Amino acid sequence: MFKINEVFQILLVIILFAFIINFLSGLETFLFALLIAFIIISVNVITKKMIASSIDLEIEQKIWQFQRWGFYKRSKLKKSIPFGLILPFFMLWLSYPTGFFKMFTFLQYDLKPTKARAAKKHGGLYRFSELTEFHIALPAIWATVATLLLAVLAYLLNFPDLARYSIYYSAWNLIPFGQLDGCKMFFGSKLWWLFFVIMSILGIILSFIMI
Repeated sequence: MFKINEVFQILLVIILFAFIINFLSGLETFLFALLIAFIIISVNVITKKMIASSIDLEIEQKIWQFQRWGFYKRSKLKKSIPFGLILPFFMLWLSYPTGFFKMFTFLQYDLKPTKARAAKKHGGLYRFSELTEFHIALPAIWATVATLLLAVLAYLLNFPDLARYSIYYSAWNLIPFGQLDGCKMFFGSKLWWLFFVIMSILGIILSFIMI
């Protein structure tokens, strides 16, 4: 189930994603970019919802926020900054007029146990399965799998732009920083994180050669 505020933030991200893909190329190409952004973000966020639900966790996806700048509790800003909107937009205009620096780090997610998980834990099912870093990483892991599979499918069906930007989106979100998916994966399973980094690098190389 998506919350109203969650949907609003996801829609903002889709519009920004499309603007970055299109970047001053006209209305017709913007509408095509909007479709590409919608498909990629939808596949990614719906996969996260499904995986979280399968392990009795509630997930809320929102614009990537930056607040903590150090390891100590006091090392944080009083108010978080919506990096998921500001940073990609700023980096794009910094590379004006070409707009070659396309950054796709928009979303983060928070997890919490559902009432069903709490009940199962009380009954013994989750007695030896506390919410670990790996559990937190699972939605990001499977969302990355789904997004990379989308790239493969798009390539096979001859939709090169969808394939290319699916790869780029996955690659950017592997950065192990802040609350990005890559950070959750890095601390949850370094092996999976490294595997996806290798796959994304290969995908980017192939996108220049084949797409």
